[in-house]
Amino acid sequence: MVRNHQIKLAALMAALTLAASGCVSASQGGAGDPSAGTVSPTPSSPEQNAEVPQRPAVLSEKSEEGLEGAVEYWVQLLNYAVASGDTAALKGFSAADCTLCQELIAQTDQAYANGGSIGEGEFRVIETMSTLDKYQASPGEPKVVFASFGIERAAGQVLGADGKATSEIEPVSCMDFEENWDEIAYDEDGNFIGSICSLAVQDPEFDESSGWQPLNVAINAQ
Repeated sequence: MVRNHQIKLAALMAALTLAASGCVSASQGGAGDPSAGTVSPTPSSPEQNAEVPQRPAVLSEKSEEGLEGAVEYWVQLLNYAVASGDTAALKGFSAADCTLCQELIAQTDQAYANGGSIGEGEFRVIETMSTLDKYQASPGEPKVVFASFGIERAAGQVLGADGKATSEIEPVSCMDFEENWDEIAYDEDGNFIGSICSLAVQDPEFDESSGWQPLNVAINAQ
């Protein structure tokens, strides 16, 4: 079902990172255009107007809708962090043992260090599936609580303090990813690297008094 490929996490981050191998240096393209790699911030830019997403009421429901709402909320917090550089809310709704969450938070903090920022590059949930009571690992064991989802990413830029792009965030599309899973999820050497088109919430927890707890998002190995 879900296997935590933490040793391959660095490779997955090629699709997720804000300024690593998933990005292209601004110096690699647009050399003939003096304005290439430069973004001029404006007072109306999303980065400057971002507001912290509020916790949805549905998260207090012990239901598939509530769990899927928790996934949507986590992605909203991720987008807020990317747009604003404020990772506190994302940290608050990410489980302490969520390696992928911590990597995303660290990458965002790094991008905003020393006056840097991120232009666009937002994530979008494309599909969510969850179950609270349909599966058991074996007869007599508790029901498996599970959620899987995929996200796409828009193109964007990592900007320096001077507003110039230091790297490009390449877009990630999940169109036909299931048909091309072997090509997407494995590198040229056959090592599993995963994809943000196939993620899962590991062992989601629900508290009767406070609702769905911080999520542990991991690679879904299918």
